[in-house]
Amino acid sequence: QGSDSKFPAFWSGTITVILVALFAWLLSLTNFFQLIELKLYDLNFQFRGPVTLDHSDVVVVAIDQQTTDSLAFPFDRKHYATVIYKLDKLGARHIVFDIDFSSVGISPSSDSLLYEAVLETEKVILSAKIDMRYQTGIKDPIVSMKRPVPQVTPSGTELGLINDIVDLDGTIRNYPLFITARDTNFLSLGLKIYAGIHEFNTDSIYFTESGNFRYGTLEIPSHANFTMLNYYGPAGIFPTYSFIDVLNGTYDFDDLLAGLSEEEIAILAEAGAIDLMEDSPFKDKTVMIGASAEDLQDNKFTPYRSSENLRKTPGVEVHANAVQMLEDGRFISAVSLNWILLTVLIFSLMTFMTDKYLGPWKGLISAVILLIAVSGLGLYLFTRWGIWLERVPLILTIVIGYPTNLVIRVIQTQQEKAMLRGMFGRYLPESVVEHLIANPGQLQLGGERRRMSVLFTDIAGFTTVSEKLEPEELVALLNVYLTSMTNIIQENEGIIDKYEGDLIMAEFGAPVWMEDHAARCCRAALGMQAKLAEMRKMWKKEGKDELESRVGVNTGEMIVGNMGSQKVFDYTVMGDAVNLSSRLEGANKSYGTRIMI
Repeated sequence: QGSDSKFPAFWSGTITVILVALFAWLLSLTNFFQLIELKLYDLNFQFRGPVTLDHSDVVVVAIDQQTTDSLAFPFDRKHYATVIYKLDKLGARHIVFDIDFSSVGISPSSDSLLYEAVLETEKVILSAKIDMRYQTGIKDPIVSMKRPVPQVTPSGTELGLINDIVDLDGTIRNYPLFITARDTNFLSLGLKIYAGIHEFNTDSIYFTESGNFRYGTLEIPSHANFTMLNYYGPAGIFPTYSFIDVLNGTYDFDDLLAGLSEEEIAILAEAGAIDLMEDSPFKDKTVMIGASAEDLQDNKFTPYRSSENLRKTPGVEVHANAVQMLEDGRFISAVSLNWILLTVLIFSLMTFMTDKYLGPWKGLISAVILLIAVSGLGLYLFTRWGIWLERVPLILTIVIGYPTNLVIRVIQTQQEKAMLRGMFGRYLPESVVEHLIANPGQLQLGGERRRMSVLFTDIAGFTTVSEKLEPEELVALLNVYLTSMTNIIQENEGIIDKYEGDLIMAEFGAPVWMEDHAARCCRAALGMQAKLAEMRKMWKKEGKDELESRVGVNTGEMIVGNMGSQKVFDYTVMGDAVNLSSRLEGANKSYGTRIMI
């Protein structure tokens, strides 16, 4: 079959590889497998573990359960003003509120106190939020912005957005960098804090040619207006102080001052025993104030949540992680879509090739090894280089590709068996056909040189016999004769090459090799003559013509294989040794013999 069979086989294999890759990719985009992808993403963080924050300048002041037990929330805004002044005196570099001030407080005078504290310290950053609601039939969203009310917001106060990007399972894995609303870019709280730390005074943004987000000298791997958030650890990873302790001055400067009241610490400071500024845990720090009490409903699920640890992370700590990520330049970059698609295609090809050439069991082992390699590679890239590799498309390619290729191979095997049965079932004994099916490699299509034995036989004086009989009688007689002779040839594991009227051509030693092909061929010749002698006795009793045959046998080098066109062919032999066998059969007439070898 040669190149003609290889060409469609190539294209069928190529189509299979592409279809498996395409199906795996499309399946990975469904919600079910997207959730699995997200869980694998979380697994990277849990495998990596927390990252040290000894170098961090970010401190959290939490409105925790202790605070809400002491002060009814929402509490008087004068307490915020007090905390701002205290933190300012303790050397805080920036004071950031992840608190909603979009409505007036319970007391106008308290709002005024907060206003004055923000104005005087000049280091406060407040939060805002943009809501976009879509209505049926309206393309553009309805945009509303929740800003702090003017009563607490002096002119020029920096604002940062606290919008969340929540995934399908309610977990926050991405962080918005900015949101464009009404042709204006509003920076996120994390980016606004970064701008304050580095004294950037601009909201202008742009993207590099590679698609990364650029702000000042900072280049961030991004997807549109957000980036993947590199969490440093679970809840509580940042140094955290209770809001009520800061308000009352009862937080610890160090172990020596543990448990002292604010008045006692003040006395020690006046006496020169301590330096409030130098010993302050807030000196030169970015202090982020936000809710952590569960009933305030600002705690978020992050990748560090697991079935064993369902503790949520306060929203203020999510922003703290973002600030630290920006400061350290410790970003997570995703492998691009083009590379993912190429890798999916390569994995589909690898699965196809291993299944095709290694067989089902070795192919299965290879598939399992490939799955382990994908998982290990994903973990290594993330923990070592901060690169996120989507693994679900690759895993699906292997999981779908192996059984698909296995089914295709089974179908092809059945087709090959059917082809072999069609080619040899009429000419070979069943045992030989089954051997060929079990060992198709022994059948070399296209022709090969081999030493074999060939037998030719036909009926002596057949023309005279045929003239005496009606066509129907002649066909019946031939069928009886040919059937008997064929059975003897097949009993000796010879292959019937062809019938030409009363002539039978058979060969021994192909397609299954046998050392004693010559002996088998001779035994077949003797058996045919013995059988014909029995049949002559039967015909004599029936008053019919008695048939005699002549047999030619030869052994030698010949070409054996599929001969003919690329679409229509016969399995046959050719060569001088074959021609000699045919001539020996005819020479019997001159010598008056029945078998000539």
